[in-house]
Amino acid sequence: MARNAHLDCLPRRIFGIETEYGILAAAVSGGKPVADADTAGRVLFRDLLARNQSTSVFLPNGARLYLDVGSHPEYATAECLSLDDVLNQDRAGVEILADMAAGASNRLSAQTGTKTQVHLFKNNLDAAGHSCGCHENYLLYRDGKFRSLVDALVSFLVTRQVITGAGALLRIQGKTRYCFSQRAFQIDDAVSAATTSTRPLVNTRDEPHADPKRYRRLHVIVGDSNVLEPPTRFKIATMNLLLAALEAGVDFSDLSLTSPIVALRDITSDVTNFGGQIRVELTDGRLWSALDMQETFRDRLSEVFSGAEMGADYREVLAHWGQWLTALRNQDLDALTGHLDWATKFSLLNGLRQRHDLEWSDSKMARLDLAYHDITPGGLRLDQRGLATRLTCPNAVEAAKTVPPKNTRAKVRGALITAAREHRADLQVDWTHLRLPESGLGTVTLSDPFAVTSPEVDMLMKTMEEV
Repeated sequence: MARNAHLDCLPRRIFGIETEYGILAAAVSGGKPVADADTAGRVLFRDLLARNQSTSVFLPNGARLYLDVGSHPEYATAECLSLDDVLNQDRAGVEILADMAAGASNRLSAQTGTKTQVHLFKNNLDAAGHSCGCHENYLLYRDGKFRSLVDALVSFLVTRQVITGAGALLRIQGKTRYCFSQRAFQIDDAVSAATTSTRPLVNTRDEPHADPKRYRRLHVIVGDSNVLEPPTRFKIATMNLLLAALEAGVDFSDLSLTSPIVALRDITSDVTNFGGQIRVELTDGRLWSALDMQETFRDRLSEVFSGAEMGADYREVLAHWGQWLTALRNQDLDALTGHLDWATKFSLLNGLRQRHDLEWSDSKMARLDLAYHDITPGGLRLDQRGLATRLTCPNAVEAAKTVPPKNTRAKVRGALITAAREHRADLQVDWTHLRLPESGLGTVTLSDPFAVTSPEVDMLMKTMEEV
């Protein structure tokens, strides 16, 4: 399809976010650690373990909550079709974990005799420099074009950090610098099936969590965890638009990068110039900045979807995308503060640095950097201080803690989990399978992520009611 093709509508797509959190148990007075991460993680998940005999559970809202390798609490949203649902689900995960942290703080305070706060950090680097992830998942149709589609995404993912980056104080070549992204320097490959031995921008392991004959899953692992809601909405919305355009045959091959990982690291290190000075090489020899690339992606997608049927929220994302890029061109930090994480954190850190004449490497700067991501009372509480743009409604987030999205299979899963809790039934659950051992009905497979009803699940519900 030609580069200036038009689409009539935005196709339906399932998406979701997995977020790993850092954990620290420290004395309220003085901040000295009182327990290691493993101990803090076990205390955090104690009630969950007591109820479910496991630290990995699916919740009534369709999401998954578990303690991952390295004692990282992880929350994976349910399958979502709308931007509102994924934002509400993600925010619900934050509040669920913050409530768990409050309970863990009380228990550790009683155990140690020291008033303790369990901190949870929605970021991507712990104090030792170990990386934890924020992974995006997008449903794709299995049509044989997967690798070429993924290759076309690389340039977008490399350059979008000037908007979606969470900001980070990183030591580079012996000097502490403020950078766009926490995750960028943890990535060492563009595309790969591995996630630990090598970390790629996009993980290609074929694990669809759906009918493997019809679908596969795009697993993006390069993104930062965002504290603010606008960049979270932006990365889901723009990826959805770009995937739809690529699936329709729109050509972005002229934007391919010669060395994506080199470009990723060069761009993230250029925050003091708003990403406008570093030029990265395209495969045809042109030298473009991240702003050049993002402006081109934005202009093309705006043209492709100029007459398409899609929600007002997508139109708003396209409008904000243009406004933020203009602010970046003009080096207008005020226009970005409160909307983008890296800019908001930069404003706070730079203010502290100038007030107290500090170096970027000062420990006070590091503490503020970490506090920015703390979702417990030890954090900055940007919303409450009027320092952050909020897109979600508190009532909708409260509902999302227990109610799944109504237009994906999460509705079926959530209803059965709720019923099983009410009847104290032993239910075995994963993304695609449901099994009630006592029913004798075997395993129910939910292979269609768009299905909102299941006769087999209805039968399991009836079985529970009859017991």
